[in-house]
Amino acid sequence: MIGYIRVSDTQKADGESQREAIQAYAAKRGIQISDWIEEHVSASKTDLSERKLSSLITSQQSLIVSDITRLGRHKVMELVGAIGQIASYGELHLAYNDTVINSENVDNAEIIFTVIGQSFASAVEAQKRSERAKAGHARRKANGLSSGRQKGQKVKSKLDEHTAFILNLLDTKTSKAEILRKLNERGVSISRSRFYSWLEDRGLHNKKVKKTKTAPSGSIKLTLRKKYIESRNS
Repeated sequence: MIGYIRVSDTQKADGESQREAIQAYAAKRGIQISDWIEEHVSASKTDLSERKLSSLITSQQSLIVSDITRLGRHKVMELVGAIGQIASYGELHLAYNDTVINSENVDNAEIIFTVIGQSFASAVEAQKRSERAKAGHARRKANGLSSGRQKGQKVKSKLDEHTAFILNLLDTKTSKAEILRKLNERGVSISRSRFYSWLEDRGLHNKKVKKTKTAPSGSIKLTLRKKYIESRNS
């Protein structure tokens, strides 16, 4: 079993939180990690064939990752293909979700589309952050002003890397105190006030999942994520 870590931007993040999450998951499940593979590369700027992940799949290695976005989050079909390939010969473990995907459940639409949905939500948030930053910089430059952060502007947080994980917990109505505990277990230490500020800044503080009387069997309930994405587009 290989512990796989991917860091997109070494200037803003490192792989330690991913490593700690994988180690905690492996210990819980009694899994022995035979080797660690870490690479610093953006999935949005490279194809799967250009990353170390490709050779791991080619050599049919089972993997543990912190979350599905480590395989990619911008190229949906590439991500689906990678999941399918790994499940065809072994197992893909997602530490944050406490989920394993293999040949027995890879065709389960609820599992697959839920993890894909988390990847999509994370990709949308990353893109919006980039667009807002570039637009703000361009406006200030055009007005001859400093491009430094202005009052009220959202600050990049270490929680941003865990957006998909937090959304999944909120979607299942996990209490905020429990989310803080789970984050701490994965090496993400943050105060309650800072966590609440992060939720409020991103429109998630008072979000609730709407209850529906009936739903088609096997349907995927991504109400909270849809609200989150809509809030970022507004």
